[in-house]
Amino acid sequence: MSTLIAMSSPVLGPINPEWTIIELVEWLGAEDARQHDASLQHPLALIEAAVTGVPWASPPSTVALIRSLAVAARTCATETVAALLRGESTGAVERQVA
Repeated sequence: MSTLIAMSSPVLGPINPEWTIIELVEWLGAEDARQHDASLQHPLALIEAAVTGVPWASPPSTVALIRSLAVAARTCATETVAALLRGESTGAVERQVA
């Protein structure tokens, strides 16, 4: 994914590309409605795929993506969304959520 898309595209919706993964998880948990917001499924799927490097067998729910990102936050908490989408992650995190 290009830097331009990761930094300035509406693809991420309300997600700030400069947030760290832990900030993203905290933002998602701040309002219950976000955890079931279908419009967040696509941007969260992009971010989660960048973190884990593993495709889902079927399209995951927003809740499943958030759970996976919460687990990933333990090891890549300080990495920004933009860096992950540019492929600058320190390493893929094994998905722990089915």
